[in-house]
Amino acid sequence: MDHQNQSSPSEIVIIGSGLSGFTVIRELRKLDKAVPITLVTREPGYFYSKPMLSTALASNKSAEQLVSSNAEGMAAQLEITILDGLDVTEINTASQTIETSKGSIPYGKLVLGLGADQIRLPLQGNAAKEVITVNDLEEYAQFRKAIAG
Repeated sequence: MDHQNQSSPSEIVIIGSGLSGFTVIRELRKLDKAVPITLVTREPGYFYSKPMLSTALASNKSAEQLVSSNAEGMAAQLEITILDGLDVTEINTASQTIETSKGSIPYGKLVLGLGADQIRLPLQGNAAKEVITVNDLEEYAQFRKAIAG
């Protein structure tokens, strides 16, 4: 699937739907309410406070309870296009396009708000594969499921 028809080269494309990506969008909207903005994310595109992951278990919160707004709500609130579930495989600065798992997207300006991935420690022992890292909402949901038995 090619997303070129959904973007024009004059628009701003932001990669990453974490706090940094959404904060940049909010700040851009303060400056210009009309500039086309497209958010590209491998995540589902909803908004949640990532720092809340550290206290969610103690607060007995489910993953769903941490979501402040779904992708449709964020798109409407910020007047943006959200392209979710896309892995960015290449950034071509010469042609001002990003390549994704579903096609090419042109941009006028590009913002990278990529976040971080956890480092898997080289642990030894028969339970090393059972170590769970929690760095996003999906991993938190998997963690809750694993400890529930």
